[in-house]
Amino acid sequence: MEHKVIDKKKYKINLIKTDRFKTISVRITFINNFSEDFVKYVPLLQKLLVTKCKKYNSNVKLVRELEKLYLPDISTSSNMYGNYFLVNFSLDLINPKYTEMDMYDKSFKIFNELLFNPVADEYGFFKEIFEIDKKTVISNIERTSENGTIYAGNIYDKNMFKGTSYEYTTFNVLDKIKKINRKELYYFYKRLINNSKVIVTALGDFDEDVIVKNIEKLMKKIKTVDNLGKPGLKEIETKNVNVIKLEKDFFQSTLLVGYKFYGLTDYERYYVLPLYNMILGSMNNSILFVNVREKNSLCYSVISYLHKMVPALTIECGISAKNYDKALSVIEKSVKLMSNKEEIEKLYKNAINTINLSLNDIYDNVDRIIDSFLYREFDNPDSIEEKRLKFNSVSSDNIVDLSKKIKLNTVLFMEGKYEEN
Repeated sequence: MEHKVIDKKKYKINLIKTDRFKTISVRITFINNFSEDFVKYVPLLQKLLVTKCKKYNSNVKLVRELEKLYLPDISTSSNMYGNYFLVNFSLDLINPKYTEMDMYDKSFKIFNELLFNPVADEYGFFKEIFEIDKKTVISNIERTSENGTIYAGNIYDKNMFKGTSYEYTTFNVLDKIKKINRKELYYFYKRLINNSKVIVTALGDFDEDVIVKNIEKLMKKIKTVDNLGKPGLKEIETKNVNVIKLEKDFFQSTLLVGYKFYGLTDYERYYVLPLYNMILGSMNNSILFVNVREKNSLCYSVISYLHKMVPALTIECGISAKNYDKALSVIEKSVKLMSNKEEIEKLYKNAINTINLSLNDIYDNVDRIIDSFLYREFDNPDSIEEKRLKFNSVSSDNIVDLSKKIKLNTVLFMEGKYEEN
């Protein structure tokens, strides 16, 4: 892959040349300091922007037009990254060298219509369309609460990450989403377009002059700023373990156990921590899998995953209610085993191999490649191959040392009311 950065002062363009794909992918990323507004407004705004516009005021009309262009995909996504909130708008089209060269301009033209000519006027988004999409978004959020694990996760996040951006989920601000009106959402849209740091990334075997020309046309309609703080979160230590128990109308019980890390170096956070997590609970022969499931048959499933920016680790377990005390005890003992060098070395090689396979997989995934270059702009500056070298330099002693910086923070047990005995 060849990487070139065009710094336009007001925004940057990442050009990533590769012939691994038959598509051209362009992503515009709007980056802002986090506020609750983004969790509240963005889901509905995304729904309104990528499915219709004034020129194509229904999804049917839009799809018909896209069909004429060999169905380029126009999509949106968003995520929190520490103290940042990122909103992405993406255009993916078949490389025009396989179709017709004017597909560049025609595809960008529709992308432009969707982003900058929404179904709105000076009073806000059109009322009828706004109300329909708002009901759909609310319904989708409410539907997620019917999943026991997701419901428990929302309550867990609100407690485990209190005082950080991660306590906010769409479910946790649903009451505020229900109160959004069409005018305030339109004001938020204007704020996003005109008051964000913007990074544009293009990936593929593209014609550089044509891609840059079309990106520059889009960017003429965007006013950018660069007044962001740092993405890292301030460590918030709680003195006592927060234990939450609740009962809901689900058939399975869920146990979530949260640990926070304190005093990590950047090397530990970027490189030692992922290997720690892999050995603890992200492999089929992990310490948690062997001890909680295989040896003691205490759960249906168990996994651990990271919140690198906090930094924290969550252990998620699907259990029977009767196994709660024993499962929690075995989980705590498993975490303590991470300070045992002999235990670490049993799984160390497998963890390193798994990390290297994951790095290899980046090269075959458009979104992961774009992310790897995007995050270098404001967080870890290392390239994929630099990361590989540093992961391979992590020792079992590094992992044991990191285990001394972990502290139990939150336990959430949601008992399934209709659980079968």
